[in-house]
Formats: sequence, structure tokens, C-alpha cells
Amino acid sequence: MIALYQPLSSTTLCFFQAILVGAGLGLLYDSTQAASTFFHPKRIWVMVTDALFWLVVLLAYFVFTVTLAGGQVRGFVLLGMLLGFLAEYELIGWMVRAVLIFLFHIAAVLLRGCVRLVRTILRPFGTVWVWLQKNLKKIWKKTSISGKKTL
Repeated sequence: MIALYQPLSSTTLCFFQAILVGAGLGLLYDSTQAASTFFHPKRIWVMVTDALFWLVVLLAYFVFTVTLAGGQVRGFVLLGMLLGFLAEYELIGWMVRAVLIFLFHIAAVLLRGCVRLVRTILRPFGTVWVWLQKNLKKIWKKTSISGKKTL
């Protein structure tokens, strides 16, 4: 049975853990916003990423409430999560989004370079394959054992 009154140290620890969870959710929000801005800046994708983010927030709040807050809905848990989220968003959120968009650009350039390299390497094989497709009947006739004209 959970005690009705908990010591101040355990509630303070729970509050600070809620702040950390809120900061982590702020990082998640910044990463989803950077990804939706870079990949699909259309409004529908922003709404989809926001909806997924809020589902994760609800799940995180539920898990936090059940595991660390003793299964009781507490106002200071919500306040701590909100303060952590706002602190992360206002203090380092712009930097996180800028770094992630920069990393997405680098990854796109590297991926484009890898695709060009693979295409360059595979181009001779494609040429040989096209030649084989064009001349397959001629090659088949010359090497056929069961053909009547070749025997």
C-alpha cells in the first residue's frame, strides 16, 4: 500500500525527475520538428509528427505516473514536465533544431554521393546486361544442344 503522505525528499526527487522527462520530451519535439521541416515541410506532415509527439507525451506521462509517482496523478509532476519542456525548448531548442537540420543535410549529401558511386560502379554491368538481352537469342542458338539446325 502506498503511503498517503510521502516525505518531502521523495516528492522533490520525483519533481526533478519530471523536469528531466520534460527536457527529454523537448528534445524529442525538436527532433520531430527538424525532421518534418527538412523532409516534408507540408502542413500535413507537421500535423502528423505533432500528433505522434503528443501520443508519446501521453505514454511518457502515464508510465511516469505509474512507476515513479506511485500511481497518483500529481500536479507537480505535470508542472515539472512542463517546466523541463519549456526550459529545453527556450534555452537549447533552436540549437538542437539547427544541428539536426545540418546533420540531415550532410546525410543527404553523403547518400547522394553513395548513390552516384554505386551507379558509376554498376554502369558497366548494366551495359553488359543490355547487350546480353539484345543478343540472347543469337547466343542461345549457337550454344543450344537440342537445336535441329545446329547439329
